[in-house]
Amino acid sequence: MKMQLRSRARAFTLIEAMMVVTIVGILALLATAGYRRWVRTAYLSEAQDMVANIRAAEESFRSENGGYVSVSNGLGPSYDYPRHPPGAFKTAWGGACDSCISSSSWASLNVQPSAPVAFGYSLQAANSATTAGGATIAIPTLTYRGTNMDLSAMTAPWYIVEADGDLDGNGVFTHVYGMSATNQIYIDNEGE
Repeated sequence: MKMQLRSRARAFTLIEAMMVVTIVGILALLATAGYRRWVRTAYLSEAQDMVANIRAAEESFRSENGGYVSVSNGLGPSYDYPRHPPGAFKTAWGGACDSCISSSSWASLNVQPSAPVAFGYSLQAANSATTAGGATIAIPTLTYRGTNMDLSAMTAPWYIVEADGDLDGNGVFTHVYGMSATNQIYIDNEGE
């Protein structure tokens, strides 16, 4: 009697299929986390670049006009341009500014991003320690890593630029600060 060899079809078992699905799920989770980190880094780079550009524009304005220009009525998300408060969206630069001292304040600095921005920007400046009426001009309070920054050494003329972003729409803002007193750019709530 001759033995016939039967070819048996080889297929995935249920356990092998479940392992493949688990591995694909883990890889998708890692890719999503990496993409979100990449997007956050890109947005933070936008804010750092814009703060650096605004600082350079302020120094250029001062060299040409003898003083800094104050653009916003205050600092923080309530005074941000081009949109206040900023959220998990991008806004085009160049529209009307209802939180600015004048409608042409940002135009006087000649700051123009190349694309819509995710962060909102506010800028305050003072060219003397007192107003025309003799009142003392207070330097705004900035919070960095949970404590107020010591800006007591900053004297007139001065400026402070603040970028605020709520990149995931959860109401917690990432702040990027630049000022005339130092060449540093400060980032607060970076991982929020």
